[in-house]
Amino acid sequence: MGAPTTDTHIMPAAPRHVTYQHRGYVRATGHTRLRDVLAMLATLHNAALQNRRDAYEMAGQAITYYDQCKELTHIRADDPAWAALQVGVGRGALQRVGRAFKAFFGRVKGGGKPGYPRFRSRRRYTCIEIACPTPSMVRHYGDGKVAVVVKGLPSIRLRRTSRALPDPCQLKTLRIHLKPTGVQVDLGYAEEREALAPSNEATGIDAGVVHRLALSDGSFIPSRDRMVERRQDRRLRRRLARARRGSNGRRKAARALSRHTYRERIRNRNECHRITTDLVRRFGYIAIEDLHIKNMTRSAAGTVEEPGRNVKAKRGLNRTILDQTPGLLRGQLTYKAEWAGRQLAVVDSAYTSQTCAACGHVDASSRVSQAVFLCTGCGHADNADTNAARNVLARALRTGPGLRPGSAKQPVGVALAGTVACGDTGI
Repeated sequence: MGAPTTDTHIMPAAPRHVTYQHRGYVRATGHTRLRDVLAMLATLHNAALQNRRDAYEMAGQAITYYDQCKELTHIRADDPAWAALQVGVGRGALQRVGRAFKAFFGRVKGGGKPGYPRFRSRRRYTCIEIACPTPSMVRHYGDGKVAVVVKGLPSIRLRRTSRALPDPCQLKTLRIHLKPTGVQVDLGYAEEREALAPSNEATGIDAGVVHRLALSDGSFIPSRDRMVERRQDRRLRRRLARARRGSNGRRKAARALSRHTYRERIRNRNECHRITTDLVRRFGYIAIEDLHIKNMTRSAAGTVEEPGRNVKAKRGLNRTILDQTPGLLRGQLTYKAEWAGRQLAVVDSAYTSQTCAACGHVDASSRVSQAVFLCTGCGHADNADTNAARNVLARALRTGPGLRPGSAKQPVGVALAGTVACGDTGI
């Protein structure tokens, strides 16, 4: 078992699109105007979708984004409401329809579940996307004051942050969202950032529920405890269930539940960012498991003819697994490793929890409990999650980044004492 090679597996830092998310502030009249524009865009979105569907069903003709942009030009000439809006606002809605159909045809060709694009109600249409934004839409007034000014939309003042915005000429995307907590502005820029300083440290990561992540050096990242959040969620849902349909009290209860859910999601996303950023900065080589979360959290209810067993316990385990959001952690780790020029290996997770990291002996009975691993072959004792993380790293180093071993049950390799050197990666 040797260090990973440096010829084809290094991910150099490359130009990337980075989105800066800012809290936006508008007056009460501005909120009303945004909701009116969103209603117009929802109507345009549904009309564009229906236009594509009718053209194909009646004449077998495929309508493109550019065809619909021409139709939008005629609409703007006849409708003062649309003429008062910046043309990119309407084109942004048409772009969303175009992307939806492109993804639909991609899924059809790939053999996946098609998922035909759907119509959107006004309540569900909450994003204003500007097609081809110009640098003049983001105005800097000095002293850190920034505002987004788009024709036909209210001026949106951005909350000050410690991060300075990049060169306005690099502005690529501009989106305005109506979130449960207020207005959010997403500014996407094309940035070129240098790779991080080279690191010759490597680590294997085992995802779990008692510990959110276990590293091969014996350290742990604590699990996410949602007891308080779940209690608040139940209280808000009961309040919503008691409210009379169509009443102001029900609308207030729905908004309170929506704010709670949104804030909890953002807190977890930020925590995942802190975890993955720290891992990418510390390690030049990271090995993770190829977990199939959908299969892991499948229901045990069974069918009427063959009912499942321990359904309640499995439901609780599924909830606990999903609370740790392993898919979000893996997604963030993947793109951050690529941006930073780190090596990321995804290996088969089969038998890593049953294999001894010291001698390679595979035996399910070696996993004495959730926390204790005691090898029945050589007597090696270790924390079960740490042992699995070391097996993940050993398997990655033996098979190469991104590859899977020929046989998942073969011995994983020799012992790895904590974090090991992965050689000069040349980053």
